[in-house]
Amino acid sequence: MKSRFLIIAAILLSSVSSASAQDFFDTADAPSFFNIGVRLGFNTSNRTFTKDAFNLWTNDSWGTGFNIGAVVNLNFKEYLSIQPGIFFESRSGKYAYLTEYIDSYNREQTFYQMGTLRAYYISVPVLAVLKFNIANKIKWLVDLGPYFQLKLGESGQDNINVLYRLPQANQYDYYTATSNSFGVGLKLGTGLKFLNHYYLGIHYLAGLTNAWKVPAGGKNKSWEFSVGYDF
Repeated sequence: MKSRFLIIAAILLSSVSSASAQDFFDTADAPSFFNIGVRLGFNTSNRTFTKDAFNLWTNDSWGTGFNIGAVVNLNFKEYLSIQPGIFFESRSGKYAYLTEYIDSYNREQTFYQMGTLRAYYISVPVLAVLKFNIANKIKWLVDLGPYFQLKLGESGQDNINVLYRLPQANQYDYYTATSNSFGVGLKLGTGLKFLNHYYLGIHYLAGLTNAWKVPAGGKNKSWEFSVGYDF
């Protein structure tokens, strides 16, 4: 038993020593400037309205979806890459809204609506990737950069109505909410790369532009969990 423990300790020490000899922050030229990778994962996302869109209660829940895509690694140094990519994303979420108003008979009324949103996007991130050697053939990655998003289709938003008051006393009409088809945001995350090929990562996507065109405002938010392979 003691000999087995010594063998395991020697292997671990060898791995750490190899990483130390390699430099945690390696400034050498990358062996290859260009390579591509594939990514597959799932996400949890949320799309909010402004707080005043529904005057009594607004609830936007986090839903689930998937993301699949490809990236291009432009390796300027062992520690630095620029990584543009393209992804197909599915996002979803449930909503419940409550609006209070006074009708033409001077009675207090509430307008309640609930349902599910599901949308499909093409997302194009451009990330700066910092890479640190933490063990033999194991790199820790830190990613940051903008992303651009185009909505391909959506279900559920046509069922969301927003009441507004007419010039006449206690007279109301409504318009249908409309989400924006194009968005810009910030993507940041971290991950691990094993044996120079296998990838495991997590990212947060924060929308910087309005999620909704009518009524204007709201934000898109998402967490993504991915696995991948770099060729």
